[in-house]
Amino acid sequence: MEKTREILKAVSVAYQAFKHAFAIGKNSDELFSVFENSLKQSLGAYEIVYDYIWGKDSLHIDGVTQNYLPNQGDTLVMDISVGKDGVWCDVCRTFFVGEPTKRQAEVFQMVVRSLRQGQASMKVGARALDVYRAVDGVYALHGKKLIHHAGHRIGEKPLLQPQFLEENETLLENGKVYTVESGLYEEFGLRLENDYYLTDGEAVDLFEDLLPLDIKEYILQ
Repeated sequence: MEKTREILKAVSVAYQAFKHAFAIGKNSDELFSVFENSLKQSLGAYEIVYDYIWGKDSLHIDGVTQNYLPNQGDTLVMDISVGKDGVWCDVCRTFFVGEPTKRQAEVFQMVVRSLRQGQASMKVGARALDVYRAVDGVYALHGKKLIHHAGHRIGEKPLLQPQFLEENETLLENGKVYTVESGLYEEFGLRLENDYYLTDGEAVDLFEDLLPLDIKEYILQ
């Protein structure tokens, strides 16, 4: 868990470097190089897998938007998996170009609530589908649905089984690290993901104290 926290700290610093480097007129490739350079300064050699999707591209859920000039009103989904010495993390944050609209703010808070529900459902012996149902339950109240997994185990690889899906009855295990991942994709894409260490008593959030889920943290100006 200590190694995971070290990598997550480097990722949080890189997110902040990216945010501070943002300016209208800088293209997406230039901005992502700031993120990668920050990781290199913190970690030295590392591995990375990511989704980096701007504006309407974020409706596709995954992928990389290349050589794009950000526009006012865009959302940016940055889903980042970083590995070093055989240990991986996997987190996601969504940024807004300019002040979020009322709808963007509403969806952000809905996704945060679903993440919290997922965390609360994570107990030793709970099923993968229990986490999915907890996350999706917030959307169901609004007639919506989570259209991808609600998280998964991580460790020596960026994505391990079980994935939190509707029909997966695999039990969660003590001493493992899992993600909870939630998103909504309608007028724009918005996704959040944290990593958790599962103990007998609770799922301990490893990332939110480094980069809190406060919408003010994710405004690019």
